[in-house]
Amino acid sequence: NTLLKAPKLVYRTPMAAEPPRPPSIHARIAALNLGHVGRAPIPPTPTDNPPLSRPLPAPRSQTTSIPATLSNGHIVSNGIGNEPTGEKQNAVLPPPAITRTGQKKPPPPALPPRKQSSQPSPALPPRRPSASLQRRDSAESISSTISTISAMSVGTNGMPRTNGSRTPSMDAGRKLAPIFDQSTLPPLPPKRTPEQVEKRYQDIERSRMGLKPTKSTPNVTTVEVESPPILPSRPPQRRPQTPARKDSSGTMTNLPPERAPAMPVRSALSFGMNRVQDSKDTNGVEHSIPSTGTTNGGPPPLPLSSKPDLSKLLATKPKLGSQPQLPSQRVSGSCLFCRDFSGPDGHAAKFPRESVPSIPWLAAQLVSPFTSPTDQARAIFAWMHHNVAYDVVGLCNNTVKPSTPANTLASGLAVCQGYANLFTAIASYAGLESLVVNGHGKGASFSPLERGQPIPAQYSTHAWNAVKIDDGEWKLIDSCWGAGSVCLRDQRYNKRFATRHFTMDNNEFGLRHFPTNEALFHRTDGRQQISWEEYIVGPGGRSAGMAVKVYDGVAESEGISETRVLPSSHHIAISNLDPSSRVRFQFERVCAHWDPERHGVGKPFPFILGIHNADGRGGEGYEVFNTDGTRWWVEIEARMLGVKGQVINMYTVEVVDGKGARGMSAEECRRIFGKKSWSGGGGIAAWELA
Repeated sequence: NTLLKAPKLVYRTPMAAEPPRPPSIHARIAALNLGHVGRAPIPPTPTDNPPLSRPLPAPRSQTTSIPATLSNGHIVSNGIGNEPTGEKQNAVLPPPAITRTGQKKPPPPALPPRKQSSQPSPALPPRRPSASLQRRDSAESISSTISTISAMSVGTNGMPRTNGSRTPSMDAGRKLAPIFDQSTLPPLPPKRTPEQVEKRYQDIERSRMGLKPTKSTPNVTTVEVESPPILPSRPPQRRPQTPARKDSSGTMTNLPPERAPAMPVRSALSFGMNRVQDSKDTNGVEHSIPSTGTTNGGPPPLPLSSKPDLSKLLATKPKLGSQPQLPSQRVSGSCLFCRDFSGPDGHAAKFPRESVPSIPWLAAQLVSPFTSPTDQARAIFAWMHHNVAYDVVGLCNNTVKPSTPANTLASGLAVCQGYANLFTAIASYAGLESLVVNGHGKGASFSPLERGQPIPAQYSTHAWNAVKIDDGEWKLIDSCWGAGSVCLRDQRYNKRFATRHFTMDNNEFGLRHFPTNEALFHRTDGRQQISWEEYIVGPGGRSAGMAVKVYDGVAESEGISETRVLPSSHHIAISNLDPSSRVRFQFERVCAHWDPERHGVGKPFPFILGIHNADGRGGEGYEVFNTDGTRWWVEIEARMLGVKGQVINMYTVEVVDGKGARGMSAEECRRIFGKKSWSGGGGIAAWELA
């Protein structure tokens, strides 16, 4: 039998919004085909109205995916298993027609008449937008499942048809593996001999052997612990007698002593499982305790003879560093300038940096002998001077790297930030409150502003510390400048213990330090802070110009205050002064209680002022300062100072006639001038005539 297949009829409808999707057309056709299986044709029923007929679609052009069969055929169903649709009798198919040799094939059976239906054909579902379909660059077209099956079943015995063959261009992207050549492989290593294998195993066994124990002996200070004193012997305890009681006859009788409660057994297992406590221990010895009752019903008296002595117990406590507690040297009504710091300064020199194992250990050793927070902070300040040097080479070569307190302790080199970080680390481990303060500092690289020079913007160049000392006072200190000074011209570091950077008050400290955080000025004059302009210009303001230049080396050793030097301006306007007027030069001690012999290096030197005489042509002359012990002054006529551009210097007289000049009075110094040889010492201050 020849199977007839009709092409698929495709109806195109206008684009519309997609309603709820009904069953597909394929499902409907399959359902209709299954409904016709095994049914006899139904003759048309005459009706008054003519049957509705659907116009046949125009012939569709054939494509490569649909074989050419009947151009205008109808869609029929072959049923299940491609069975013919002839009439069934008693559900049995008719026998197939047999065609003999030489006999013509009978014509195919006529198609059954189509069932006429008064119901209209179901509407086709709306077509999906063409944008969702992707066309391939080939001659193939979009076909349905039915057309594909039809193309496979006609003339191909169920095999799909191919519309093209593979071309060389399709294999252009494929790469074949290289040809395997054994001659290119590297040679195999030689086999090990049995001796080599045995030696290898022996090496492995030796490497697994345990390490020999070693014991290091770090060079640290050992702590000596004294043996505790022998406690006095405890007196024997006696059980109190039970008081006598009257019996029924009125006579006094002594009752037998009450049995003491049993002591608990030492084993912890005996306290559980509801076991009865036994008054005997594992050795069979019975325990007893004295009765708590007394003759008057009160508690028994405490055995004072066995009370431990608190002083003896404290004597057994170990002392860190084996250092005794040193009393505070603070004098009532004095300042830090007058305070004796010989104890903390001498104690800090006992711990060189090379023998310090850690920062916590160092903190405990430095502060353990002192109870005053001021003395503890001073010990840390002094230790920084002895053990940390300024990294001048790194500063001049711009190779300074950020460092931690541990790195500074290990290397012994740092800049201002390293000093401040290490001080705060040691102070924190010692139990002190300390902060690192960043801001601007008038150090070695600072140049004072000239007249008319604009004020620069605020910037940060330095770091220092704030530490809480006695009475909860915040004290500003600079351990970097206190350890020494830097000479940038020679790239040299001068190690010198500048204690004034610890002892000066916060107001004077603020003349050369300006913190970035405005809350860290800690001034004591009632002002919360000062402005950047007031700081960068100086105490005298723009009109006064640059402040007088004071050399802190000699001034510190002699106890001279930098803020109490007159004239306070560096420039002296000699042209605006009356030639006969007198100019007063004066300076004072840092504190009225400061004693040069107790707090300084000895009796004071005589002080002189170097001038240039009239018109500056008479050579340098000298005037001796008068003093009352705490203040020095001298008055000079303006015409005797010199001319514009010359410098006025203040010196100390150290040697007179080959002998030391310390303790020499002003009258003695005037008498020998011009008669005996003398030599000046260090400069204290300088002014420029303008």
